[in-house]
Amino acid sequence: MTTVDRSGSLTALSTLLVQAMDALAQGGPDLAERAVELKDMVTRAPRVAVVGRLKAGKSTLVNALTEHHTAATGTLECTMAVSLYLDGQPARAEVLGLDGRVDRVTLGAGPLTDLPRPLEEIDHIRQYLPNARLRELSLIDTPGTATLTVENEQRTRRALIDGRQDTRRASSWADCVVFLSDSAPRDDERAFLADLGMTPLSTIGVLSRADSFGAGAFGPRDPLEHAREHAQRIAAQLGTSVSTVLPLSGLLAETAGTGQVTGEIARNLAQLADLDRDTLLDVVELDDPAVIVPGFTAAMRDDLLDRLGEYGLVHGRAVARDRGAVGLVEWMTRASGVEELTDLLTGDFAYFAVLQRAVRVLDELDELSASHPNRDHVRWVRSVTLAQPGMHFVALYRSYRNTIAATPDSHLLEPLRRAITAVDPAGVVGLPHGTPADQVRSAHEQALGELQEMAMTPLSAAEDEARERLLGAHQAALQAMR
Repeated sequence: MTTVDRSGSLTALSTLLVQAMDALAQGGPDLAERAVELKDMVTRAPRVAVVGRLKAGKSTLVNALTEHHTAATGTLECTMAVSLYLDGQPARAEVLGLDGRVDRVTLGAGPLTDLPRPLEEIDHIRQYLPNARLRELSLIDTPGTATLTVENEQRTRRALIDGRQDTRRASSWADCVVFLSDSAPRDDERAFLADLGMTPLSTIGVLSRADSFGAGAFGPRDPLEHAREHAQRIAAQLGTSVSTVLPLSGLLAETAGTGQVTGEIARNLAQLADLDRDTLLDVVELDDPAVIVPGFTAAMRDDLLDRLGEYGLVHGRAVARDRGAVGLVEWMTRASGVEELTDLLTGDFAYFAVLQRAVRVLDELDELSASHPNRDHVRWVRSVTLAQPGMHFVALYRSYRNTIAATPDSHLLEPLRRAITAVDPAGVVGLPHGTPADQVRSAHEQALGELQEMAMTPLSAAEDEARERLLGAHQAALQAMR
């Protein structure tokens, strides 16, 4: 059976979108201006927006993902502004005002700590750092949802939701979202995720502070294991909002990724390796832990707790003893959950990010086709673009997005998701790779029959289009098997 080369498809689709924008630019100065923004949007590294409530750990996660103290975690004003983190030299910040003025600030080794103008006058901040991770994954840190003031949430909405209506801001649009929460989702969070215009294929849920879940590090059960089970329940509650929910210890991830684990840290932690849990708890609580571990001071303990938390203290001490600082960093990166999250964001999500961009290009072409004075040129660009083979998955993805928005309980959502994510004809009908061809063919024929019968049933406009797209997906899969 034919399989999909996802990396090849991604490259081909990106090239197609660039060509479409070059063609759009030939329609006059106004279209050229829009094409420049859209072209920048489709050629840059995937951009991930980190959202969640105030103090959910968003800036800590940004630091962990960039492996750099990039995002301010203690300066309230700076964390209340929407910040884009991009690769670039020299290290600098560009503070974009609501009035269009740009103030440029030189950055040192740490995060931006002072703003050159009042927060209420700022639209967003772009921070450029020479950072290898940001070359493959740029980030948007937000003040969050349901924060202490209406203004803070409005900043987030202006950047991620309202800004989607303005093509001049296309280069700042997010391609996918990491949604942080430390509990079950609230109604306002569900509504916010719905307003983002994403799909589950471009949205990951993160259960933050997972290392303190349940009874915590000194409890009878590993809190990360407990958090993973709870994360699965949250994923079920969020339904069509996220692809998965991962447990994460932001503290472990940030400390491991930003070079804070030294040989001295590992040696200090290793001194606690042979203590039982009750004695270790005494070390944590006593004013002078040296009465239990000679030479181990309160300052050493407090430093370890600041960097590793109780979980790192309990579960990392044997690692520090046996494998030293290098082994401790490897364990923290893996145990924290940031490794799994990064793999997702730089793997399949990079592909879905391009689909998300392509859908936005189609949305813009649709709008211009109806309203722009040179609509004939726009319609020509649109028709030629849609006729290209690489647009098949884009049309499926847009239909998936529209069906989620219009009919979130539609039974067509799962078939759409399979058709988008499948890498071979078997996957389109939910069968494992390697299934005998006759079984795969029979499943496609059955699906085609069911979809054709649906033409006689009441469907929303989005579902009707989804049905047509799925008919094409099954027919294409059958054709590929010949």
